[in-house]
Amino acid sequence: MHGNRLAIAGLAFTTVLTGLAGGAARAADMTPVYKARPAVVTDNYYVWVDGMYERVNLPTYSLGMKNIGSFPFPDSGAVQSFDPHLNGAGVRGAIGYLVPGSSLRLEAGASFVAADANQSQSGAVAPNVALQFLSGAFRNDGLNCNAFACSVSGTLKTEYTAWQLNGKALYDWRFGAVAVTPSVAVFGGGARAKQTLSQSLTQILPATGAVLNTANYAANTSLRWTDVGARVGLDFAAAVSNALTLGIGGWVGVAERYTSLSGTDLGIATTALFTGNSAVSASATTGVLVANAEAGFAYKFSPTSTFRGFVGVNYDDKVPGITRPIYTGPVNAPTSLVPAGIFYAHETSYYAGAGVLVTFGGPVVAKY
Repeated sequence: MHGNRLAIAGLAFTTVLTGLAGGAARAADMTPVYKARPAVVTDNYYVWVDGMYERVNLPTYSLGMKNIGSFPFPDSGAVQSFDPHLNGAGVRGAIGYLVPGSSLRLEAGASFVAADANQSQSGAVAPNVALQFLSGAFRNDGLNCNAFACSVSGTLKTEYTAWQLNGKALYDWRFGAVAVTPSVAVFGGGARAKQTLSQSLTQILPATGAVLNTANYAANTSLRWTDVGARVGLDFAAAVSNALTLGIGGWVGVAERYTSLSGTDLGIATTALFTGNSAVSASATTGVLVANAEAGFAYKFSPTSTFRGFVGVNYDDKVPGITRPIYTGPVNAPTSLVPAGIFYAHETSYYAGAGVLVTFGGPVVAKY
C-alpha cells in the first residue's frame, strides 16, 4: 500500500482523514521516494501516477486431507501444505497541493493491486489418511494407506485484491542538493484472498494394482480484512544533476484490522468414506504493525513532467490466514473437534515499477 495523496482544499483530504474504509497493508505503499521536490516549486498542484509489478506473499494454506499416525491414530497434520506466492500488478496515484508561501504539501491518493497464483502438489500418503471438514466434523474415520498404497494430488488457486485510500501531510527541508521530507498519513482500505482447493485421492492394492477407493475434495474459502490506521515516514532525495534525483525512504504504521472468514467444502468418494460437506465462518479483530522501504530515481524530462522508477518492500506482521481443523485423541473416537479458523502470520512482499509526475497551477514558490 502506498501513497502520496490528494489534498484539494479540505474536502477530499478531510474525507480520507475521517476514515473512508479500512486498508490493505499488502499493496505497494502509495508514497514514492520523489516526494521531496528536487528544486524550487513553481506550481502549486501536481499529480503522479505509477504502475508496478507486485510479488504478494500470503500465509500457509493447509486444508483438506490429513495424515493420520499409527495406532492410536493421532492427527499428524495436513497431507498437503501450500505457501502462496502471488504475481500481479498494481496502480497507485495521488494529487498534491503545495501550500502557498511554505514547504508544506498535502496529498490524497489511492492504490489498487490484483495478484493470483496456481499451485499443484502430488505424492504418496502413509500410514493413513482421513478427511476432517472445515466445520471440524468427520464423515468417516479414514483409509488404511499402510497395507494399501495411497496417493493424493492437489491444486490451490489463489486470487488476491487490495485497495487503499489515504491522506498525507509532508514538509520539505532542503540542505543544498539534499531534501529531507518527514510525513504523517492516515489510511484505510481493504483486501480479499479468495482460495479454491481441489484434491484427489487414489487407494490401490499393491499386489494387483487394483483401485480400491477414489475420493475428491473441494474447498472454497474467502478471507476479507479491512484496516484503519496511521503512519509516519521519512524520505531523503539528492539532486545528482538539474534533471536527475535519487531517493530513499520509508514509513512505519499501525492499524486496527477486522478480518472475516467464510468457507464451504465437499467430499465425494466411491464409498461412504470422505463423503459429506460443511461450512464455516469466523471473525477477528487485531492491531497490526506495517512498514515500508522504497528506493528510486526521478528524471525531469520537461519543465512540468518527471519520469520515475522505484523498487520497494512491504512488511505486515499480521496477514490473515486459515487454520486447519484439528482433533485430539484417536481418529475413531476423538475427544475434541476444532473447526477451521483465522490465524495471523508476518509476511514480506515486494514490488517494482515506474510512473510520471506532472505539475500544474499558478506561480507559487516553495520556501526551503
